[in-house]
Amino acid sequence: MTPVRLIAQATLEGLPRGSLGARETREAQRAMLPAHGISGVLAWSDWAAIRAAGLVPHAMGRLDSPDDAEALVAAHIDAGVASTTLHVGTAFDDDNALDRFAGALLEASVRRGHRVLVETHRATVTQDAWRTLRWVERFPDLRFSLDASHWVVGGELDYGGGFMHRLPLLDPVLRRSPMVQGRIASGGAIQVGVDDPGPWQAHAIALWTRVFALRRHDAPNQAITFCPELLPHVAGDAWFGYAPVRRRDDAPQGIEETTDRFAEALRLFDLADACAASAADFPLEPCR
Repeated sequence: MTPVRLIAQATLEGLPRGSLGARETREAQRAMLPAHGISGVLAWSDWAAIRAAGLVPHAMGRLDSPDDAEALVAAHIDAGVASTTLHVGTAFDDDNALDRFAGALLEASVRRGHRVLVETHRATVTQDAWRTLRWVERFPDLRFSLDASHWVVGGELDYGGGFMHRLPLLDPVLRRSPMVQGRIASGGAIQVGVDDPGPWQAHAIALWTRVFALRRHDAPNQAITFCPELLPHVAGDAWFGYAPVRRRDDAPQGIEETTDRFAEALRLFDLADACAASAADFPLEPCR
Protein backbone atom coordinates (compact mmCIF):
# COMPACT_ATOMS: atom_id res chain seq x y z
CA MET A 1 0.00 0.00 0.00
CA THR A 2 1.97 2.99 -1.27
CA PRO A 3 0.22 6.21 -0.29
CA VAL A 4 -1.25 8.35 -3.04
CA ARG A 5 0.64 11.64 -3.04
CA LEU A 6 -1.35 14.83 -2.63
CA ILE A 7 -0.06 18.21 -1.61
CA ALA A 8 -1.88 21.02 0.11
CA GLN A 9 -1.99 24.13 -2.04
CA ALA A 10 -0.98 26.11 1.04
CA THR A 11 2.41 24.38 0.93
CA LEU A 12 3.09 26.26 -2.30
CA GLU A 13 2.11 29.63 -0.80
CA GLY A 14 4.77 32.22 -0.14
CA LEU A 15 7.76 30.08 -1.09
CA PRO A 16 10.93 32.20 -1.28
CA ARG A 17 12.75 32.39 -4.59
CA GLY A 18 15.41 29.99 -3.40
CA SER A 19 12.91 27.22 -2.66
CA LEU A 20 12.95 24.03 -4.70
CA GLY A 21 9.27 24.66 -5.40
CA ALA A 22 9.48 28.33 -6.32
CA ARG A 23 8.08 29.25 -9.74
CA GLU A 24 6.85 32.48 -11.28
CA THR A 25 3.21 31.37 -11.38
CA ARG A 26 0.92 28.95 -9.59
CA GLU A 27 0.36 27.23 -12.95
CA ALA A 28 4.10 26.56 -13.22
CA GLN A 29 4.10 25.20 -9.69
CA ARG A 30 1.30 22.80 -10.50
CA ALA A 31 3.05 21.71 -13.69
CA MET A 32 6.09 20.52 -11.71
CA LEU A 33 4.12 18.35 -9.29
CA PRO A 34 3.69 15.15 -11.36
CA ALA A 35 7.47 14.83 -11.71
CA HIS A 36 7.52 14.27 -7.95
CA GLY A 37 4.78 11.64 -8.09
CA ILE A 38 2.13 14.07 -6.85
CA SER A 39 -1.26 13.35 -8.41
CA GLY A 40 -3.58 15.78 -6.64
CA VAL A 41 -3.94 19.01 -4.69
CA LEU A 42 -5.92 19.68 -1.52
CA ALA A 43 -7.21 23.24 -1.72
CA TRP A 44 -9.86 25.65 -0.52
CA SER A 45 -10.47 26.90 -4.08
CA ASP A 46 -9.03 26.87 -7.64
CA TRP A 47 -10.32 23.35 -8.25
CA ALA A 48 -10.92 23.92 -11.98
CA ALA A 49 -7.36 25.17 -12.43
CA ILE A 50 -6.03 22.17 -10.54
CA ARG A 51 -7.98 19.84 -12.83
CA ALA A 52 -6.79 21.74 -15.90
CA ALA A 53 -3.22 21.01 -14.81
CA GLY A 54 -3.97 17.29 -14.99
CA LEU A 55 -4.16 16.94 -11.22
CA VAL A 56 -6.99 15.63 -9.04
CA PRO A 57 -8.63 18.37 -6.94
CA HIS A 58 -9.62 17.64 -3.34
CA ALA A 59 -11.66 20.30 -1.58
CA MET A 60 -11.29 21.85 1.81
CA GLY A 61 -14.07 23.80 3.45
CA ARG A 62 -15.72 24.98 6.66
CA LEU A 63 -18.99 23.74 8.05
CA ASP A 64 -20.41 26.13 10.63
CA SER A 65 -23.93 24.69 10.81
CA PRO A 66 -25.27 21.16 10.26
CA ASP A 67 -27.98 22.73 8.10
CA ASP A 68 -25.35 23.70 5.53
CA ALA A 69 -23.86 20.24 5.03
CA GLU A 70 -26.02 19.17 2.09
CA ALA A 71 -25.47 22.36 0.10
CA LEU A 72 -21.73 22.39 0.77
CA VAL A 73 -21.24 18.79 -0.33
CA ALA A 74 -23.41 19.41 -3.41
CA ALA A 75 -21.29 22.45 -4.35
CA HIS A 76 -18.11 20.42 -4.07
CA ILE A 77 -19.55 17.64 -6.20
CA ASP A 78 -20.59 20.19 -8.83
CA ALA A 79 -17.00 21.48 -8.77
CA GLY A 80 -15.75 17.99 -9.62
CA VAL A 81 -13.57 17.37 -6.58
CA ALA A 82 -12.62 13.85 -5.53
CA SER A 83 -13.21 14.35 -1.80
CA THR A 84 -14.18 16.96 0.76
CA THR A 85 -12.21 17.71 3.93
CA LEU A 86 -14.01 19.92 6.43
CA HIS A 87 -13.23 22.02 9.46
CA VAL A 88 -16.39 21.47 11.48
CA GLY A 89 -17.78 23.67 14.22
CA THR A 90 -15.90 25.86 16.67
CA ALA A 91 -14.72 23.67 19.59
CA PHE A 92 -17.42 25.32 21.73
CA ASP A 93 -20.13 22.99 20.40
CA ASP A 94 -21.99 20.78 22.86
CA ASP A 95 -22.51 17.05 22.30
CA ASN A 96 -25.93 17.64 20.80
CA ALA A 97 -24.35 19.89 18.17
CA LEU A 98 -21.62 17.33 17.49
CA ASP A 99 -24.25 14.67 16.90
CA ARG A 100 -26.22 16.93 14.59
CA PHE A 101 -23.05 17.64 12.62
CA ALA A 102 -22.31 13.92 12.35
CA GLY A 103 -25.80 13.05 11.19
CA ALA A 104 -25.84 15.79 8.57
CA LEU A 105 -22.39 14.90 7.22
CA LEU A 106 -23.08 11.19 7.02
CA GLU A 107 -26.45 11.73 5.39
CA ALA A 108 -25.01 14.11 2.78
CA SER A 109 -22.10 11.78 2.07
CA VAL A 110 -24.31 8.72 1.56
CA ARG A 111 -27.00 10.54 -0.40
CA ARG A 112 -24.48 12.13 -2.73
CA GLY A 113 -22.06 9.21 -2.92
CA HIS A 114 -19.18 11.52 -2.02
CA ARG A 115 -16.29 11.07 0.42
CA VAL A 116 -16.56 13.58 3.25
CA LEU A 117 -13.76 13.73 5.81
CA VAL A 118 -13.67 15.65 9.08
CA GLU A 119 -10.25 17.17 9.69
CA THR A 120 -8.72 16.81 13.14
CA HIS A 121 -8.00 20.46 13.85
CA ARG A 122 -7.84 22.90 16.72
CA ALA A 123 -10.74 25.34 17.09
CA THR A 124 -13.18 22.75 15.67
CA VAL A 125 -15.26 19.88 17.05
CA THR A 126 -12.18 17.61 16.84
CA GLN A 127 -9.93 19.86 18.91
CA ASP A 128 -9.96 17.41 21.80
CA ALA A 129 -8.83 13.85 21.11
CA TRP A 130 -10.83 12.29 23.96
CA ARG A 131 -14.03 13.99 22.83
CA THR A 132 -13.41 12.96 19.23
CA LEU A 133 -13.04 9.35 20.34
CA ARG A 134 -16.39 9.53 22.14
CA TRP A 135 -17.91 11.02 18.97
CA VAL A 136 -16.64 8.06 16.96
CA GLU A 137 -18.18 5.66 19.46
CA ARG A 138 -21.56 7.23 18.73
CA PHE A 139 -20.98 7.55 14.98
CA PRO A 140 -18.58 4.84 13.80
CA ASP A 141 -19.20 5.67 10.12
CA LEU A 142 -17.38 9.01 10.45
CA ARG A 143 -14.17 9.32 8.46
CA PHE A 144 -11.29 11.70 9.05
CA SER A 145 -8.54 13.64 7.40
CA LEU A 146 -5.92 13.15 10.08
CA ASP A 147 -3.83 16.19 10.88
CA ALA A 148 -2.28 14.81 14.03
CA SER A 149 -0.04 17.84 14.48
CA HIS A 150 -3.00 19.63 16.07
CA TRP A 151 -3.27 16.95 18.74
CA VAL A 152 0.50 16.66 19.21
CA VAL A 153 0.81 20.33 20.12
CA GLY A 154 -2.76 21.16 21.19
CA GLY A 155 -3.09 18.08 23.40
CA GLU A 156 0.65 17.76 24.07
CA LEU A 157 0.57 14.04 23.35
CA ASP A 158 4.11 13.54 24.61
CA TYR A 159 3.43 15.11 28.02
CA GLY A 160 5.58 13.25 30.54
CA GLY A 161 7.16 11.27 27.71
CA GLY A 162 3.91 9.40 27.16
CA PHE A 163 3.47 9.59 23.38
CA MET A 164 3.92 5.88 22.68
CA HIS A 165 1.52 4.99 25.49
CA ARG A 166 -1.15 7.39 24.21
CA LEU A 167 -0.75 6.47 20.53
CA PRO A 168 -2.82 3.23 20.50
CA LEU A 169 -5.61 5.02 22.35
CA LEU A 170 -6.14 6.98 19.12
CA ASP A 171 -6.76 3.84 17.04
CA PRO A 172 -10.52 4.39 16.52
CA VAL A 173 -9.71 7.64 14.71
CA LEU A 174 -6.51 6.42 13.04
CA ARG A 175 -8.25 3.45 11.45
CA ARG A 176 -10.95 5.76 10.08
CA SER A 177 -8.48 8.14 8.41
CA PRO A 178 -8.09 7.48 4.68
CA MET A 179 -6.24 10.79 4.36
CA VAL A 180 -3.18 11.74 6.39
CA GLN A 181 -2.03 15.35 6.36
CA GLY A 182 1.72 15.35 6.74
CA ARG A 183 3.35 17.74 9.16
CA ILE A 184 5.69 17.22 12.10
CA ALA A 185 4.82 19.05 15.31
CA SER A 186 6.53 19.25 18.67
CA GLY A 187 5.04 19.66 22.11
CA GLY A 188 5.28 23.42 21.69
CA ALA A 189 5.11 24.14 17.95
CA ILE A 190 2.61 23.14 15.29
CA GLN A 191 5.24 22.88 12.53
CA VAL A 192 8.91 22.04 12.99
CA GLY A 193 11.59 21.03 10.51
CA VAL A 194 11.80 17.38 9.51
CA ASP A 195 15.17 17.09 11.25
CA ASP A 196 14.33 19.27 14.25
CA PRO A 197 16.09 17.94 17.38
CA GLY A 198 13.96 15.86 19.67
CA PRO A 199 11.67 12.84 19.33
CA TRP A 200 9.21 14.55 16.98
CA GLN A 201 10.19 12.85 13.72
CA ALA A 202 10.22 9.44 15.41
CA HIS A 203 6.77 10.14 16.85
CA ALA A 204 5.41 11.10 13.43
CA ILE A 205 6.89 7.96 11.88
CA ALA A 206 5.34 5.78 14.60
CA LEU A 207 1.95 7.43 14.12
CA TRP A 208 1.92 7.26 10.33
CA THR A 209 3.11 3.65 10.36
CA ARG A 210 0.29 2.77 12.74
CA VAL A 211 -2.29 4.53 10.53
CA PHE A 212 -1.09 2.67 7.44
CA ALA A 213 -1.05 -0.66 9.30
CA LEU A 214 -4.58 -0.18 10.57
CA ARG A 215 -5.84 0.85 7.14
CA ARG A 216 -4.06 -2.11 5.52
CA HIS A 217 -5.76 -4.41 8.02
CA ASP A 218 -9.24 -2.86 7.83
CA ALA A 219 -9.44 -1.75 4.19
CA PRO A 220 -6.69 -3.51 2.21
CA ASN A 221 -8.22 -2.62 -1.15
CA GLN A 222 -8.71 1.09 -0.46
CA ALA A 223 -6.15 3.74 -1.24
CA ILE A 224 -4.77 5.98 1.47
CA THR A 225 -3.58 9.46 0.66
CA PHE A 226 -0.69 11.35 2.20
CA CYS A 227 -0.76 15.11 1.90
CA PRO A 228 1.97 17.38 3.30
CA GLU A 229 0.47 20.62 4.55
CA LEU A 230 3.34 22.93 5.45
CA LEU A 231 1.97 26.41 5.93
CA PRO A 232 4.01 29.60 5.57
CA HIS A 233 4.73 31.92 8.42
CA VAL A 234 3.51 34.82 6.32
CA ALA A 235 2.36 35.05 2.70
CA GLY A 236 1.67 38.52 1.35
CA ASP A 237 -0.45 40.29 3.94
CA ALA A 238 -1.68 37.04 5.53
CA TRP A 239 0.04 35.84 8.68
CA PHE A 240 -0.15 32.10 9.32
CA GLY A 241 2.54 31.77 11.97
CA TYR A 242 3.32 28.13 11.12
CA ALA A 243 6.73 27.81 9.46
CA PRO A 244 9.74 28.30 11.75
CA VAL A 245 11.51 31.62 11.11
CA ARG A 246 14.47 33.73 12.13
CA ARG A 247 14.99 37.48 12.08
CA ARG A 248 16.57 38.98 9.00
CA ASP A 249 16.28 42.71 8.54
CA ASP A 250 16.49 42.68 4.73
CA ALA A 251 13.78 40.02 4.36
CA PRO A 252 10.05 40.76 3.90
CA GLN A 253 8.44 41.55 7.27
CA GLY A 254 11.95 41.29 8.75
CA ILE A 255 11.89 37.47 8.95
CA GLU A 256 12.79 34.49 6.80
CA GLU A 257 11.68 30.88 7.00
CA THR A 258 14.38 28.51 8.18
CA THR A 259 13.15 25.56 6.11
CA ASP A 260 12.37 25.05 2.43
CA ARG A 261 8.78 23.89 2.80
CA PHE A 262 8.59 22.27 -0.62
CA ALA A 263 11.82 20.34 -0.08
CA GLU A 264 10.51 19.36 3.35
CA ALA A 265 7.29 18.13 1.75
CA LEU A 266 9.30 15.83 -0.53
CA ARG A 267 11.12 14.51 2.52
CA LEU A 268 7.78 13.82 4.18
CA PHE A 269 6.62 11.86 1.12
CA ASP A 270 9.70 9.64 1.41
CA LEU A 271 9.11 9.13 5.13
CA ALA A 272 5.47 8.21 4.46
CA ASP A 273 6.48 5.69 1.79
CA ALA A 274 8.88 4.08 4.26
CA CYS A 275 6.14 3.99 6.91
CA ALA A 276 3.76 2.31 4.48
CA ALA A 277 6.38 -0.28 3.56
CA SER A 278 7.08 -1.15 7.18
CA ALA A 279 3.37 -1.23 8.01
CA ALA A 280 3.10 -4.64 6.37
CA ASP A 281 4.88 -6.21 9.34
CA PHE A 282 3.61 -3.83 12.00
CA PRO A 283 2.24 -5.50 15.17
CA LEU A 284 -1.18 -4.09 15.98
CA GLU A 285 -1.07 -4.78 19.68
CA PRO A 286 -0.81 -1.60 21.78
CA CYS A 287 2.58 0.13 21.73
CA ARG A 288 4.62 -0.14 24.95
